[in-house]
Amino acid sequence: MIRPERIAHVVLKVRDLERSRQFYTEVLGMDIMSEMSKPRMLFLANNRRDHHEIGLLEVGPQAQSPPANTVGLVHVAFRLRSEDELRAAYRELKERGVRISFTVNHGITKSVYFFDPDGHELELYCDNPPEEWAKLPNPYTGMDKLDFAPDDPGLADVFARLQQ
Repeated sequence: MIRPERIAHVVLKVRDLERSRQFYTEVLGMDIMSEMSKPRMLFLANNRRDHHEIGLLEVGPQAQSPPANTVGLVHVAFRLRSEDELRAAYRELKERGVRISFTVNHGITKSVYFFDPDGHELELYCDNPPEEWAKLPNPYTGMDKLDFAPDDPGLADVFARLQQ
């Protein structure tokens, strides 16, 4: 049986590498670790921990987005240290005009889901204290919207739209 140490990186296809470079470095504060000209790729990491955690591959402006009901990646998550950091990150996303998908207290985490310029869904989250989620029957199924994001949808709102 293969037992990887951890997930090392994700590579995303993007339409415009410069636009994505700006988003991932200025909004998410990622460091550029390397880039290539053929194919056009950018390699990024948080806090320079790894050679890269996200790779961005430019596929051009004509690239279509996959339909929502196809198999594929749902989102990429970035962990923050605390709820205070999550609140600050949410405010910054809003100030920068980043489109929020929804917010949720999953039980085990509090999360803000949002979109990059190509429509990839990303998540910023912080863990809830273990004593909070340990008493829940299933700490992964929380649906409550975050109290600091009253104007954005919650996960229950997303599910309700899908059932219409």
